Amino acid sequence: MPALASAQGQVKTFEPSKVVAAIGTYCSACHGWASGYDGIIGSGKIVPGDPGASLLISVVESGYMPPAGPKFKADELDAVRAWIAAGAPGSDVVASDATSGATAVDGAPGLPVGKGGFLGFPSKAAYHRAAGWTSSGLLLAAGAVGAVRAYNLITAGHDYRDANGIGEDQISALCSSEIQSLWSDGQALRWTHVGLLVAGETIYLGNAITGIQMLSPAHAGPPNRSDLHRWAFFTHAGLMAAEVVLGFLTTDALSKGDHELVSSLGVAHAAVGLAIPVVMIASGVVIGQ
Repeated sequence: MPALASAQGQVKTFEPSKVVAAIGTYCSACHGWASGYDGIIGSGKIVPGDPGASLLISVVESGYMPPAGPKFKADELDAVRAWIAAGAPGSDVVASDATSGATAVDGAPGLPVGKGGFLGFPSKAAYHRAAGWTSSGLLLAAGAVGAVRAYNLITAGHDYRDANGIGEDQISALCSSEIQSLWSDGQALRWTHVGLLVAGETIYLGNAITGIQMLSPAHAGPPNRSDLHRWAFFTHAGLMAAEVVLGFLTTDALSKGDHELVSSLGVAHAAVGLAIPVVMIASGVVIGQ
């Protein structure tokens, strides 16, 4: 295992088993994940190799956790920091005090040893990130397919209008049956669009659940990146609800051949559909900075 050297060059030995036991002592009464190594690694509460980015460290240092009873002793918290900085190994390692400047003497901190992980990912946080980016990609793809479908409908409709010399003020009266016919065609694109939406939102559900489980505690002061990330989640939820409603209304208007309603609803449906992955991607970029 690598040795970690602090800015002061002090090196000491810590025992991962004792670190895990200490976390269990102070946290497991309320948090089941804290009762063993695998649970701690898979919880998303620590970022192996980066104590400063680990939620466990921030809530303990702030005094937010544990909320009652005995607190971590200074040397215990130092050992937890050092353990995380070393990559949260599952076996004994020589490491330094986990100062903010700690670096691996022989390279980057190693990955955690042992089973750990979450659904095949190194940690719950890793799954959360992967699910967020994957769902964003699927929703963007759904938007692209929807745009192709809309373009095909508009182009075919305008071709019919021009071929029959129909003016804009006559479309609703004379093109209703043609709009219905055009909507009935090209259902493969429609269901591909719906399938991508369902897949994206299903994966996003996993992202949301793990995000809630890793939610940072409330704090005083100006908003931080975690707050922005959390607000993006609620914004996405509202946009998705609006998108579903608009999707059903647009489909109903198409099936009835209502040109005016299709035009207004279609624009709103497209705008909200584009906003969803934009919000998700921006959220991921903000929290990843």
